[in-house]
Amino acid sequence: MGFVHRLSCGLLAATSLAALAWQPPAFSSGHGHSAAGANAFKTGKLRAVMIGDALPMQERTASGYDGLSVVVLEAIRDQMATAPERKASSIRIEPVTVGSALEGLRLIRSGAADIACGVAFSWERQATLNYTLPFAMGGVRLLTPTGMDGTPESLKGQTIGVINNSVAAKVLEQSVPGAQFRGFNTPEQALAALKSGSVSILGGDSLWLKANQQAVAPTAALVPTYPYARSGVGCVVSDSTPRLLNISNLAIGRLLSAYVNNNGAAREEVNRWVGSGSTVGLTDEQISTFFTIVLSTAAQFTPQS
Repeated sequence: MGFVHRLSCGLLAATSLAALAWQPPAFSSGHGHSAAGANAFKTGKLRAVMIGDALPMQERTASGYDGLSVVVLEAIRDQMATAPERKASSIRIEPVTVGSALEGLRLIRSGAADIACGVAFSWERQATLNYTLPFAMGGVRLLTPTGMDGTPESLKGQTIGVINNSVAAKVLEQSVPGAQFRGFNTPEQALAALKSGSVSILGGDSLWLKANQQAVAPTAALVPTYPYARSGVGCVVSDSTPRLLNISNLAIGRLLSAYVNNNGAAREEVNRWVGSGSTVGLTDEQISTFFTIVLSTAAQFTPQS
């Protein structure tokens, strides 16, 4: 059973999220290219880009994929299933596995894929991509040997592993001019390089680094204390399916609202990947605070007492 179907009808009525049909300028560019016959409401296939195996956003399982981005995709799928424009008998998520972030974003821009979730916002990407509301907040940091503080001075002359064409790679290249950079196409390749010792420093999104630190570099330090940059993490959608951006925003808004209102299903789904029981280890209060900020900027939102 999908996530939206597990939410109580009373909760959805209380949140009053109809205003999410409005798209904030910072998250909606209107750019993209349509692909004939690719309307997901007609085909019943929501083609979702999957870039490797990168906790906490996604992990490959025996039956497909799981992770925080998949929780969001399931909420969007379920919201699509209730839309009056749906022509297919059902909507299902069809993973589109790619070898790099650049390839995945090209598929979105061309209309060959419908959506990618877990994508960090940047103004450069905003020029050609349609962003949804964020469902997470990322920050650019590094995993380093103990003793480094992550400042540009401490990284001078060092080689830093990064994921090619990622927001973190561009931020670090601009912020740490005295370092050398080694690029990897996928998160798995970058993590494997850190684990094997072929690179001793890895830069990337804070959530990703924290989620994988114990598995690949348990003695490493996550630095600096304050990230080089912060950015919202959401989904990007193509124009091939009309109103997919609006529907995605509504689904994300309902998911965030359910969590803030202490809905058990919502908290279980989200906390599994970024909550106190996960390798990321955020508290319910930290997650709720961020979700409330997102909702307050884009929707009429009434927390339950």
